[in-house]
Amino acid sequence: MAQKFAEGMRGGVPPWKEGETIDLRVAHWCLFAPHASGMYETVRELVTAENQIEGVLAGMCETPGPGAGKSAMERAAEGGRVDPMHPDFRTQDWGWGLKYPDIHVVHTTLFDRIGELEPKVFFSHGTPEACLENDLMPNLKSDSYGPGIRYIERCDATIVTSKRQELLWSPYDHSGDKIHRVDKGIDLEWWRKTFVKQELPGEPSVLYGEIWRGIKHPFHILFAVNEIYKRNPKVKLNAWGCNIKKPFWQKLFEESNFDNFLGPRGIKDIVDYPEHYYSRGDVLANPVIYGDVTRVGQEALACGCPNVAWDTDPFGDTHAYATAKAFDISDFAAKIEEIYEDLLDDGEAVHKKAREIAETHFDINVEAKQVVEILRKTVGET
Repeated sequence: MAQKFAEGMRGGVPPWKEGETIDLRVAHWCLFAPHASGMYETVRELVTAENQIEGVLAGMCETPGPGAGKSAMERAAEGGRVDPMHPDFRTQDWGWGLKYPDIHVVHTTLFDRIGELEPKVFFSHGTPEACLENDLMPNLKSDSYGPGIRYIERCDATIVTSKRQELLWSPYDHSGDKIHRVDKGIDLEWWRKTFVKQELPGEPSVLYGEIWRGIKHPFHILFAVNEIYKRNPKVKLNAWGCNIKKPFWQKLFEESNFDNFLGPRGIKDIVDYPEHYYSRGDVLANPVIYGDVTRVGQEALACGCPNVAWDTDPFGDTHAYATAKAFDISDFAAKIEEIYEDLLDDGEAVHKKAREIAETHFDINVEAKQVVEILRKTVGET
């Protein structure tokens, strides 16, 4: 993707598509946030996978955050932002994005001017609680929030990635045929176990990577690891990406003595090579409650790192390596210790089982084909 698509008739054809008849041009509108946003990483991988499908040309246009200054707006419109981890991937200029695509897919609603696109498809990422929480945050005045209501009513199609999202957003689909569920995938070729491992302490080394806010707070995990620490002072909780209200969490760790088992990175941003992180970690603490698959859960399993979730998924979408009794910190701790014992006995078998779960349920190429089918149908009906 090293060249802009806007050159030539109908947006031009990049080198890897030469000689191919393009019948579907897709513009994905999303924030540009390497290493910081699971939404961005998923969209980047989705765009790349769509471009492997015959007849499809997909590109991503950057959407700045609310209140972005003139320079940020100009930079986004100009395109050419390069992901340092994926130098072949670049954002496309708005000239291409506004003129040539057959269909627009909106992934983020943080950009006030997104309505000018008259988007046909909304892609709902994350949990419904995250969307609703945005509505309830008093410091966010933009009406570009509230995708469950505003965008589902407005667009011809809404794409979701779990049965729970499908159930909870369906009441806003008054036509009864706008909500489309696809399998949530990741790039399984990229996310693999590697021999190069991150410098992480802990025996076991317990991983936790989430945004720590009201809907994803780690209290149960902290107490579960503390239970292990009482029996095994070598355990470490290696956490990253916990960037919401960081001073509060730092103080909580210190006053609760949870910093006794906190890895040296503490509540820091994600590391540069996450697959090295998963390849060193023994277990990912992945306290999914209702069946919404998390990006870190997918990444860990693809890298052969087992994860533990709560046994509260009524939809069968979580696909965790192991589950613990709902909110039972002792059982969560026991599941981590059991997996660690299995790793000591036969680590290769554990890694293989984790990878097989990812290969069975989390293939981005499967998701891309499903998305393209929905887009083709939507274009054909408009």
